[in-house]
Amino acid sequence: MIFKPQCRNENKRKIGFLFNILLFSMAVWAVLYVPVARAQLAQQYFPSELPGYSADSTGSVSLREIVQNKHTGIPVGAYILKPTASQQFGYRTSILGVHHTSSASLVTSAGLGVNSNWSRHAIGASMSVTNQAYPSLSAANYTDWSAAVGGMLNLRRDTLSLGYSHSLRHLSATDLGNFGVGYPVPYTTDDVRMSYRKNWTRFALIPTASYDNFSFGQSQGALPAASRNMGALSHQLEMQALQGRFEISKGNALIAVLKGAEAQFTPRTGQLSSDYVSGGGFVGIDLRADPVLQYRLLAGGETRRFIRGGGNPVTTPTAEAQILWMPDKLNTLTFSGQRGLFDPTSPFSRNQVMSSAQIVWDRELRKDVFFHGGVSYARTDSRSSTAGTRSRQQNQIGFRAALDWQFTRDIKFTLNYSHTSSYTKHGVPAVLDNGFSHATFTNNSITFGVAFAR
Repeated sequence: MIFKPQCRNENKRKIGFLFNILLFSMAVWAVLYVPVARAQLAQQYFPSELPGYSADSTGSVSLREIVQNKHTGIPVGAYILKPTASQQFGYRTSILGVHHTSSASLVTSAGLGVNSNWSRHAIGASMSVTNQAYPSLSAANYTDWSAAVGGMLNLRRDTLSLGYSHSLRHLSATDLGNFGVGYPVPYTTDDVRMSYRKNWTRFALIPTASYDNFSFGQSQGALPAASRNMGALSHQLEMQALQGRFEISKGNALIAVLKGAEAQFTPRTGQLSSDYVSGGGFVGIDLRADPVLQYRLLAGGETRRFIRGGGNPVTTPTAEAQILWMPDKLNTLTFSGQRGLFDPTSPFSRNQVMSSAQIVWDRELRKDVFFHGGVSYARTDSRSSTAGTRSRQQNQIGFRAALDWQFTRDIKFTLNYSHTSSYTKHGVPAVLDNGFSHATFTNNSITFGVAFAR
């Protein structure tokens, strides 16, 4: 009889552990823009939240802006609620990448996140919605939303994460590499991913796996040629990666990555689907210990082979670099560049090789006012799957300047101006008029907004 209370306590611990496992099995990282994040190798393989591989970077102006105004959320029991909302007013001169498609712009966003406040394991969930409205071009209006749930299980020295997310998004005519898109094209994504991190003293081995399902719909427009059915882009994608990390010293590491992917496109009557397999390998360094100058460099190669549809194979060197220079507490310069088989702004790219470079300047004008400016260049080469057909090449040059004013801890005002010039060689079928659209356009955008976050 003496041992019954201990048995009951042991059973309670087991039930609690099983309950945590059940919650954990529903998990995903809360991602607001999945395609962009997955296109950046540095964001995949140099995660700043990993202990021992990221130095104290609060010397960076942009990170210090976040740290100084960190939102603690609303505590509810063992959880933290984090509501957000924003409203932007502005004007765009080339919404669809052609002449006479300018309009005022209204962007309304809201979100709610909840994270556990546990000392060891963690779960979380988030929902967000964004409505884009153009009063003078209502056919270009759209609403994006996403929902995600995810978690992490702490297994003493090791960690295991699992998750799921679903989102509805739209392809834009002015984004790099979106050939043949006029009015916004809706698509849904379902993403399931798992990652395990095995830690030793200085070495870590991180296998990951993910499954994605992309389903594309049809755009709507007032003109007969504006409606585009993008159902042929629908596909499933499985990805696997194995990453090894060796810590040279605190904040500095060497890494090596092997990854593979397989894609299966939805069959269409009379057409062969462009299913493919791809693989790649990379090595890199992550030098983050220096408080003034920090580097992230990654280099390797990728190859893609089409197993149906007769597409030409694509093999290209891959490289990505990021240099962070913090000469003083008021200024930060970030130089970054990349080249590889990335999906530039959407998950429908099959054979695009992208190169890009940008310089960003962040300056703290005063404790609650920050300036962000930058210039960028990007190019995509979309290789044709038909023999004898020339590849399409698109070039974009961009400029951006923005001011952030943290009015109170919860309220921020923003003013943003951006300019994009785009030029494409080799025409693509028009989506708004007769003849050909070469995706050559100039877009200017100015917005003023107010944002709330708790």
